[in-house]
This record gives sequence, structure tokens and C-alpha cells, in this order.
Amino acid sequence: MSEDGHEGARKSDRTRLTILDAARIAFARKGFSGVTIRDITDLARVTRASFYYYFRDKTELFIELGTATYREAMGVVETLGAQGEPPTQQAIEEWVGRYFEYLDRNGAFVARSEEDMPQDAAFRAAVARSHRRAATVLGRRIAKIAATPPRADATSTGLAVMALLERSWLLARHNNVSTMPRDEARAAASELVWRTVDYTLPN
Repeated sequence: MSEDGHEGARKSDRTRLTILDAARIAFARKGFSGVTIRDITDLARVTRASFYYYFRDKTELFIELGTATYREAMGVVETLGAQGEPPTQQAIEEWVGRYFEYLDRNGAFVARSEEDMPQDAAFRAAVARSHRRAATVLGRRIAKIAATPPRADATSTGLAVMALLERSWLLARHNNVSTMPRDEARAAASELVWRTVDYTLPN
């Protein structure tokens, strides 16, 4: 097993993935505008030459990291209801667990990036579209498996559920502020998502 956790990858691929992992941490800590190439290379323990071999600049790296994060989020969203219909409460709990694991890896980066990202208007519009697309897919899956489909449109439903999960995770992460243990946050979020799909009020 490699020290960076990228066992099985070629050395060149491991280096690239290590830079991405370091950038995720750096951007989460300082935001896009506050991060320097030095911050990333120090965390990754690579040379500046290695950085520039893989990435033109920190903007290109940020965009690639954002794209990978979106794909990972979609991968989790698309598993909701994959265990069959109607879903069991255990299946919902397992899905919420996967969403929390996604947030463990990406949540701090996502939260900080919403406040501080490249100023390019086209890039910001693409980020907004990606976020809405993931929310829409989630909302449609909820409507498909719910005993009574929610009244709200798919995008609004998805955004509300994502906000619930992300805020619950964030409060549990900052346990010193919320005094909400992670297991309790996950259980409470699972219960609310379960009620959304199983106990939705009739029209």
C-alpha cells in the first residue's frame, strides 16, 4: 500500500492524485484566492516542476478538482433507490452514510469553494449548472421512490435534501460548536430522508 493511499496506481498517476488531494485540503483551508502553488506543493511534498508537469496553474487544478467532486457527488446521488423500490429504512440509512462519506472527503472544499472561486463568469455559471443538475437528479429519484411524491419540483426537493445533509454533516464536523455527535447527526438526517420518501403528506 502506498503512503498516499493511491495503491495500485502508476507512480505518475499517484503523483497527480497526490497533488489533487493536497489541493483539496489547501483550497478548503484558504479558499481559491488565498492558496499559492507553494501551499499545494508543500502539502503534496512534490516539487514545483512536478506541479507544472501536470497542471498549468492553480485555476486549471481547481477546475479539475471541482469536476471530480461533481462526478463523485453524482455517483452517490444516483445510488439512491438502487437497492429496489420501495426502499427500506436501512437502505436509506446506508445511502445517507455514503453521502456523509462523500462529504468527509469533499465537504470542506465544497463549502469553502462556494465562497471563494475563480471570478470567471462562465466558470461560475458552469458550477451553478452542475449543482442544479445534481439536485435535480436527486429530486427525481426521491419522487420516484416516495410513497407520495413531494409537491415541490425536483430541483427544489433535491436542493433541500442536499442542504439538510450538508448542514447536518457540517454541524457534526464542528462538534465543539454544535455538540452534535456524528452518529446522531447521521441518524437524524437518515430519519428525515426516510420520512420524506415514506411518510410524505398526501396531496
